[in-house]
Amino acid sequence: MIPAYFGSAREPLYGVHHRPERPTSGPTGIVLCAPAFHEAVNSHRAFRQLADQFARAGVHALRFDYGGTGDSAGEASRFRVGNCVGDVLAAREELRAARGLAHVGIAGLRLGASFAALAAAECTDLPFLVLWEPIVDGGPYLQELRQMQRAWVDFEAQERPAARRLAVEHEVLGCPLPPELASELEALTLTPGTRLAARTLLIDEGAGARTAELGRALERAGSRVEHRRVDHGRVWIRDFAGEQAPVPRALLDEIVEWVLPRGER
Repeated sequence: MIPAYFGSAREPLYGVHHRPERPTSGPTGIVLCAPAFHEAVNSHRAFRQLADQFARAGVHALRFDYGGTGDSAGEASRFRVGNCVGDVLAAREELRAARGLAHVGIAGLRLGASFAALAAAECTDLPFLVLWEPIVDGGPYLQELRQMQRAWVDFEAQERPAARRLAVEHEVLGCPLPPELASELEALTLTPGTRLAARTLLIDEGAGARTAELGRALERAGSRVEHRRVDHGRVWIRDFAGEQAPVPRALLDEIVEWVLPRGER
């Protein structure tokens, strides 16, 4: 792993490059777009494992922190939808330029998948796109975040009654949720009218019709879409007092196999 800063000199982004352990038949890379808020923390271990598995398969993988989060520069207020989409594009350009890669795709989880799809709409040569439980409609997602915050306040109040006075509307489990960002999330919707990538992998548990609708829209736009419904892949969720979220290694293997089949390694 090679940690490095890239992008804007004034507000650089922090990333970790997982180099291939052996050469492949073609220079391929992938940018991994993490989810947001507490989901990024819960899924961190799984995302690192995914990057490692790509490296073992011969694929350059780049994990990074959005501006205003993690080890990237910028105030927390910088974390906005448009800025994050720009960060994804900057990460892809960094991987392409710094490593001289001909094919660099994008993969994202939850809100990171939404950022990946929006960034893909601004690319003209994206070879592949992995959307893992994408947030297709931001309204219900925002409600889910706020319900999670209320549940956490209630949970904390069992031990500390004063916790009931904690803010509910403008944070999510300790992460800022300012009104401007909340408005952007509420308005977020994935309705692609053009092809986002040559190939697209959709992963979900089949609980919502909107992901299937997204897949059909991508197919109409000219992308070859493979839709996989899986169980036990919710790496962004863990109980408040429970163990860390699981790492679904079989699913991670499937993602790597889809991006770079064994015959191409």
